[in-house]
Amino acid sequence: MAKCKQCGKVLPKVWRTDICLECSRANVQKIFKENPEVKQAYQESIEEMSKPENIEKVANSFSRFMDAVMKLRGK
Repeated sequence: MAKCKQCGKVLPKVWRTDICLECSRANVQKIFKENPEVKQAYQESIEEMSKPENIEKVANSFSRFMDAVMKLRGK
């Protein structure tokens, strides 16, 4: 039984991480609060990926990334 390394909450068996979603979300919010330039860069990258001409490119990149992850996991 895995537990979150920050709050101790029991994690679902299907998760392959050591931190729960709530703690992860809080960590990202903290990073954004402490570093406004990171938040701005994140927002700009999301806007850029949402443009119609980039949607297919993003989908292809994500597919290649997931293929690589699956190969590393041996599946």
